[in-house]
Amino acid sequence: MNEMQAVDPAVKKNILFIRGLLALLLLCFSYFHYQSKVDDLVKILVYCGVLLGSFIPFIFLSEEKCETVRFQNIVFMVDLGFLVGGLILFGHADTNFLITIFLTIFISALSQSIGRSILVSVFVISIYVYMLYYQNENFNYYDPFLFLSCALLMVVAIHAGYLAYRTVQEEKEIIDLAKKATLLTEKVREGDQLALNYAATLKNVLDSLPIGAIAVSVSSNIIFVNAKVGKILDIHPKSVTNLYLLANDSPLGDLALTMGNAIKNRFELKKEYLVMDWNGQKKRIRLDSCPGMGPGGSVWGTLFVLQEAPMNADEDGTEA
Repeated sequence: MNEMQAVDPAVKKNILFIRGLLALLLLCFSYFHYQSKVDDLVKILVYCGVLLGSFIPFIFLSEEKCETVRFQNIVFMVDLGFLVGGLILFGHADTNFLITIFLTIFISALSQSIGRSILVSVFVISIYVYMLYYQNENFNYYDPFLFLSCALLMVVAIHAGYLAYRTVQEEKEIIDLAKKATLLTEKVREGDQLALNYAATLKNVLDSLPIGAIAVSVSSNIIFVNAKVGKILDIHPKSVTNLYLLANDSPLGDLALTMGNAIKNRFELKKEYLVMDWNGQKKRIRLDSCPGMGPGGSVWGTLFVLQEAPMNADEDGTEA
């Protein structure tokens, strides 16, 4: 049964195939009706022209449009209109056959499967032939209308079963998407917790270092400043946390500019010395940097290490 239920994902091709079978059967009905009633030629030609013309829009429709259940419902209702209208036009709309058609549609829709729809059509066709056999004393096994009616019932069953199958399939896809979104949310939450734990560990490690450490994000915002930086620069670490390095009014001045340019130009600082005026006196700072790697090897930003270095004679204005 699972093999019978497997359906080609090319929905547009499947719809055209089912509609093609339905149109072929209705054209056969029109041909046999024309043989018995030649006067209805104009009506038959108009009907056949409209039926064949209904395939033209599919030339311009994309596969994505055909995959929507709403569009498939419209196609099914149009085909049902062609079916009932054709049966009335061709004088084959007897009550038993119409009841059998709607019974086929109902049961096939409940089956929600192409394979089960075929079994449903076999069951309904058997009932239909059984009713005809006991209602007609001169039952003709070779009546072309009988073969066409049975084939029509099978196509209608497949049409209804395929529509139901696609509806259920779309609902399953929505449910699967919701499950994946929930799973992704949980993983993100777990990742956030892992990142927070890592950040707490990083803070403890940086605070214990005997040298200054400044953690900067990939967007050049200061994430963390350890206590040693506060002693070197005589500032409170929290006063510069979350500040943008390249801001014109950065309290770190030239130090922030040097670090920001290193991130912007993507180069690491190795024994970079910076002499700057700080709180009315000159300071010589040694800067080093390296990429900050988080859990799983992801880069969270850049870690800058700074130390206060002694001034050279030519830098402090004194003789060596």
